Parts: sequence; C-alpha cells; structure tokens
Amino acid sequence: MQVQLLTLILASSLLSAVAQSKNFTLLYTNDLHAHFEPHQVNWVSNSRLVGGFANIATLVKKEKASNRHTLYVDAGDFFTGPYISTLTKGEAVIDVLNHMPLDIATVGNHEFDHGWNNMQTQFKKATFPIVNGNIFVKKTGGLVWDNPYRILTINGIRIGVIGLHGKFAFYDTISDEMIQGVECMDEEEYLKKYIAALKDSTDLILLLVHQGVPGRQSSSGTTDVARNLQKDIELAQRVPGIDIMVTGHAHQGTKEPLISNGTLIVSTDALGIELGKIELSYDPATDKIVSYKNHLDYIYDDEVPDDSLTLATINKWKKQLTAIAEEPLCTIPAPLTRSYGEESPMGNMVSDAMLEAYREAVMAVTNSGALRQDIPAGVVTIGSIISAFPFPNTVFICELSGEAIRKLLEHGAGLTNGILQLSKGMQMIYDESRPVGQRVISCTLNGKPLQKDQLYKVATSNFVADGGDGFLEFKKASYRYNTGKEIFQVMADYLKKRGSYQPQVEGRIIVRGK
Repeated sequence: MQVQLLTLILASSLLSAVAQSKNFTLLYTNDLHAHFEPHQVNWVSNSRLVGGFANIATLVKKEKASNRHTLYVDAGDFFTGPYISTLTKGEAVIDVLNHMPLDIATVGNHEFDHGWNNMQTQFKKATFPIVNGNIFVKKTGGLVWDNPYRILTINGIRIGVIGLHGKFAFYDTISDEMIQGVECMDEEEYLKKYIAALKDSTDLILLLVHQGVPGRQSSSGTTDVARNLQKDIELAQRVPGIDIMVTGHAHQGTKEPLISNGTLIVSTDALGIELGKIELSYDPATDKIVSYKNHLDYIYDDEVPDDSLTLATINKWKKQLTAIAEEPLCTIPAPLTRSYGEESPMGNMVSDAMLEAYREAVMAVTNSGALRQDIPAGVVTIGSIISAFPFPNTVFICELSGEAIRKLLEHGAGLTNGILQLSKGMQMIYDESRPVGQRVISCTLNGKPLQKDQLYKVATSNFVADGGDGFLEFKKASYRYNTGKEIFQVMADYLKKRGSYQPQVEGRIIVRGK
C-alpha cells in the first residue's frame, strides 16, 4: 500500500512539473547573404530550387499563425550576395527583411561591406531590433550600433537576447578600409558582462553570435573543406549561463543541436536554403530547458507558396535595377563555377581578367571566398557578374618575393579560408594529406619555379592585399598600389571584349592526397 502511495505521489509530482513547463518555438537563420530568390544548390539538388526569402516568410508566418509562442531570429550576414544587395548597399535587404517578419537579428561581417557608416544608415530603416554589444566607434567609445541586448517575452518566459561578433572573424573577413574608426572587442569578455547584467531580469539567455571560421564558397558543398563550430563549442565551455546559441559565419548546419556546457548550439547551412526550427520546453521551477526538438529541412521552392508581400517587395527592387542588371556582356557554353580547395573556372576567369587589365603584374590571384555565386551557361549579364563577385573591392598591385608568394599559397592550401585562385601561367601542386603549413609541393610561373629572393608584381584585391582571409604576407609587400578600379568592372570589361568565353580548368592547381 505504501509503495502504491509513493508511486502515485511521484507520478503526481512528474505530471505537475510537466504541467508547469512552458513551451516556445525558435525559428532561426544565419548567413542569408541576400539570396532573395530560390536558387540551385548542387549538393542539395540538381533539379529543384531551394530557399528564397518569400518562401521563408511563408513558413515563418504560418508557424506564428499556428503557434503564437514563436520567435524568428537571425545570426547575421544578411547583406552581400546577389546584385540587388550590392547595388543598393543593403537597403533592399533591410526592406525585404522588414516583411518576413524577423523578431531580432545580430550583425555579421558582411553588413560592413560598404562601410560602417552605411551600415548605421541602413539599420535605421529596420523595423526589427538588431543587437551587437562588442563593436565600438574609436572616437566616441560608444557602440557602433547602440543596442547590445534586448529582453523578449514569449509565453511568459523572459529571454535575454545578446548580440556579439567574434573578434577574429571581424578582422579576418572585413576589408580594412571599411572599418577604419571602429574596433571589435573580445566577445568572451562582453558576453560575461551582459549575462551578469541580465541575470536577475531574465529566465533564459539566447546568444546570437557571428564568429569562427568562414564558410566555404564552392559549388560542391562539403566535399572540399571541413566545416565545424569549434569556436562556438569553446565559447560555451568558457562562459557558463548561455542557454541557447544561434551562430553564423561557418555556414554549418546542425541537424541535431550541439551541446556544450549545457548550451544548445544551432545553425543552418546558410543562403536561406533552410529555416531552422527548435521546439523548447522550459521549466520555471528548475529554471532549465527540460526538452527540445530540432528541425533542419531544406526549403524546396516547389513545395512552399511565396509570401505575396515579401515577393512584391523583392520584385519592386528588381524592377528598379533591371536596366543595370540585365545589360548583356557575353555568352558562355558552360557554367562558371567556384571551388574552395581546387582550381575553378570562375577563379581562373577573375584572375585572368586582372592580369590582362594590369600588364605590369606578372601574375594575379583571387581568394576563393570572394566568389559567391555560380554563373549558369548562357548570357552573362552585369547582374550575374556582380552577384558572383558582390564586393566593392578594387585591383591592388603588390611586389612580393617568391618566398612570400609561396607562404601565401601555403596559407590557402591550409583551407581555413580557401585557396588562392591563380592566373594563367601559374601552377601550384599541393598535398591535402600533409600537415597544414607543409602542403605546397611546388609553385611555378611559366614552367619555372618561383625564386625565393626574386620580386614579382602580383595583382589581387584590396581586401586580400590588406591581409584579408589571413593572407598576411601581402601586408609586407615592398610595393603596394591601389589602382582604384573595381574588380567586377574589370571582369565585365574582360568578358565583354570577348563576346563569347569558354570556362575551363587547365591544371593550374593540382591537388594530391584527397
């Protein structure tokens, strides 16, 4: 009898705890990169389009209509991708996001692509809150966007939402000239500060963070570089008190949340191809998340109807830019594709265009991370060129020794930021199975090994010349000259002159040990 009574008491207590739990749903995206429209992602499907902001908006509004305890958050890098973002300096992106509807977002590195003053200008047009608490204006000492965190209440649960940017990622991936006058402080220090400030007024802490190693820019998905969220795992280990972390920058989807020091870490594979959804149950009595279920499924365009308001806003901006975007340049019989760890047709074209435009250089290189979108076979337009290379980068001429060039190629072969794509006449052989820093077997120019002490003039982008993506040897160049001409215009001139262009891979980069 006593056993039965004890069983009934335990069962009653369990039912009471379940009854007291409060449920809510968190929808999340990261690294949308202005991919307004559904697009083909080869490693997802060769026949079906995925993603699209109007499709995401439909799913968000449907979820919120059926479950009022729903929040939609984003972990940054919504600027820079297809041409609409570049030609409007992000204004169109904010306008479209205003209709999706976002509850809160944080800042990514690409929001700085047109300068931090422009970022401030565009953010003022947002109808949703944007948070960041560790990027400061040097002159005033104030935050560049004075909104470090926000408390959101959902189903009676007070959620402190903190926005931060990884210091390494900030300086590694933003052009120096775009962040003159601002500085990014240590994210761990400020995370501890904000958690302490929110401790007594919140139930849960949600961190929106943009940090770690940048995601690959490639046509072949995960086959040419490993991606992980180690930086996020380590941050959670060092800073207790984070309940949920939505992270961006690595373009790494999490089918199941990672758990580090009690923190649930989630992310998508970027470009809007998924809308993450995690269903959570919070127990006020224990002050803990007691259960969760995560969903990360591809958004197939043929399965989701467009949200009419979001689609109308996208079409409004497309119409305004039609005259510029649809100007034809040439035709190509095969697609211009990208790769992160191998030679690519697009990398060859961009490097060759810079070399042809500036004959004082004997070679040209471009970072794989700058190549953001494939160009399909057919007519190449100004819009497709800008979408492929959406940054306002200019051609930079540097004079470097053969030894320095080899070090640059070695950094690329480490695949943390992707290889340097090479102009005609250059060749690199590297072994991916060797330790990082010892992978380059040979590097030649016109069939001859680069001489250690000989100086060579190299054309590249101002971003890379300033050490972007970790190519720091460029900063030591004995001669540095910014031509001032934007690379997308050099590409456009190169293709227009030809009328027809044959994309090709011709053995400029040979990979062994894969």
